[in-house]
Amino acid sequence: MERIAFFGGTFNPVHNEHVLTVAAAVKELKLDKIFIVPTFLPPHKNVSPAKSADRINMLKIAFKGNAKLSEKTEISDYEIENGGKSYSFITAEHFRKEYPNARLFMLVGGDMLKDFKTWKNPERILACADLAVVLREGYSLDIAAERKYFKDTFNKDFTLLNYVGKDISSTEIRTRLAFGIKPDGISDEVFSYIKENGVYPPDKYQSYILEKLPLKRVIHTANVVICALKKAKELNLDYEKVRLAATLHDCAKYDDYRDYKGFNLPENVPPPVVHAFLGAFVAEKVLGIDDEEILDAIRYHTSGKAEMSTLAKLIFVADMIEEGRVYDGVDVLRREYEKDFESCFRLCLKEETLHLINKRQPIFIETLSAYEYYLKK
Repeated sequence: MERIAFFGGTFNPVHNEHVLTVAAAVKELKLDKIFIVPTFLPPHKNVSPAKSADRINMLKIAFKGNAKLSEKTEISDYEIENGGKSYSFITAEHFRKEYPNARLFMLVGGDMLKDFKTWKNPERILACADLAVVLREGYSLDIAAERKYFKDTFNKDFTLLNYVGKDISSTEIRTRLAFGIKPDGISDEVFSYIKENGVYPPDKYQSYILEKLPLKRVIHTANVVICALKKAKELNLDYEKVRLAATLHDCAKYDDYRDYKGFNLPENVPPPVVHAFLGAFVAEKVLGIDDEEILDAIRYHTSGKAEMSTLAKLIFVADMIEEGRVYDGVDVLRREYEKDFESCFRLCLKEETLHLINKRQPIFIETLSAYEYYLKK
């Protein structure tokens, strides 16, 4: 009996872990063929993917790079040709019709397994195919409970692969690409295609940062965006507002405030804090940001203040703990960030204040107000 699988996703873009996952599935499931099926429009995601043609081309490049694997893989444009939202039950029925006598598998990640009950017509998927599940590092799943649920609900089991994938974020990859930075996790050939074809171009805010800031500060900005977006959903924050505030937090880092007519610098602002106030001015007057919550997050990302919004707290924290920061205690702050955001924010505020005291640097009144409000109340 032939053993066939299909593996759906946005592949926006395809990364090394996709290739390794397919390789593991081919080996462990003893597959004769696996179809890689890029979606046209994913039902459960708000981010519009790159052009279909580019995603197909990137997939061809990625899998062509592995000669042994390419013999058993085929890039399918089935969902793209269908258009509209791509539902897995329709795709499963398509491949069952194409291979009526084969053992058919649908390859999914552990997070998708957990959400499987919320999918459209999950029973129709399982009538056509068996699920093959790949877990990833750092993602916990109660396998026994999931097996019981599948048995009780669908009278079926699923196959759990031995391979455990690395936790690679497509959001992180796209963020770095938009800032012109080669991310870890994609091949040189795919990266070359992306650059040559402008697959992930910078928007006007990212373009401004690329024009105004040196590479070191661009990398820092990308890191802050990535760090902040990791918490956006958990904190019930608007994705785009988090992205814009993080992107523009240092937009005036190297500007002279005296060059901007109409900008009034508050009294007694220490030099290291000036760029934050000027940044809020530039974001509003030059770049057209009119959301006061975003402007406030930029304005106080260095100093903090009393009664900060959650967005402002997030940008303050992300600026301090992004992966490029190196100082004693930053790992403690990062671990706390994963566990308890509010606790991490207070620790960051304490770290900032004590750092200024130890260095005998002037402390802005808003920083003292924040310290009093959050740490002494």
